[in-house]
Amino acid sequence: MHDFQVSVAQSPPFTLVTLIGELDVITVPELRERVTPLLARPATRILFDVEKLRFIDSAGMRVLIDACVRTPPKDGDGALCGMSPQMRHLFSLLGLMSRFTVYPTRADAFSHPVAVPSDTAHTDTAHTDTAHTDTARTDTAV
Repeated sequence: MHDFQVSVAQSPPFTLVTLIGELDVITVPELRERVTPLLARPATRILFDVEKLRFIDSAGMRVLIDACVRTPPKDGDGALCGMSPQMRHLFSLLGLMSRFTVYPTRADAFSHPVAVPSDTAHTDTAHTDTAHTDTARTDTAV
């Protein structure tokens, strides 16, 4: 059974999308269904809170990338907060950190909502031998 929850809330300056559980090829359609209408709204800046996301595969990463790339530059960029060290390391290895503004926590995102380069928003401290796969398990080693 796939444990996944997504909630959407308007929290200016962001539309907050909170992800909980496992985001994989089975649960991606649920996330796409919730995110697609947000992208049609003008001036939507999406903040994905992934603090409670225990697992993400390449299909889940694709949804996050698509949502952030499709956000018009004049409206700000898509952002992530609450990334585990393993998830941050995986995104870094795959060259995805430049696609997002990354905040350490949700509080940081709301305290400093101006876009900052991802490379300065974190320190990459995770080092795992299995991070070369297309999945990240954040409750255990990658």
